[in-house]
Amino acid sequence: YKGLRAPHKIKFGVSGCTRECAEAQGKDVGVIATDKGWNLYVCGNGGMKPRHAELLASDLSQDELIRTIDRFLMFYVRTADRLQRTSTWRESLEGGLDYLKDVLLRDSLGLGAELEAQMQQVVDTYACEWKAAVSDPATRRRFRSFVNSEQPDEHIVFVEERGQIRPARPEERADQPA
Repeated sequence: YKGLRAPHKIKFGVSGCTRECAEAQGKDVGVIATDKGWNLYVCGNGGMKPRHAELLASDLSQDELIRTIDRFLMFYVRTADRLQRTSTWRESLEGGLDYLKDVLLRDSLGLGAELEAQMQQVVDTYACEWKAAVSDPATRRRFRSFVNSEQPDEHIVFVEERGQIRPARPEERADQPA
């Protein structure tokens, strides 16, 4: 769901068993594995006003799960107010969870295919902005130490940690030869 422009940030949680270690029931979209498939929880929230997510559908196949999440997210994008989290959006829906089930699972408004097509459009047109930036020499030049030189800043010291480099902390810079 990268690239989806939503009214607010969206948090997902996926748990492989009923112990619920990923706290999926406290997320906007929560998925918990069952013996028969997947349970889908929606509209949870942590933070200052926590709210348990509600069970939207149970024992879904993988295809049903993805289709239902697609419909849920696109319906949320289309109907929520700007900066409105899924939990407050759900509370403002007349008919509550039963209404959501009617719209998303029983397609009572006849929007199912349209919501799925909109999500497919998002997936098909997704472009990673960072990949584009790294691939474009003009954009890459903007991330050099100096605009007018290819040379890196000699005062920036890096140390290797777990196979990657990171900027050195002050005490680590003191250990480096001048």
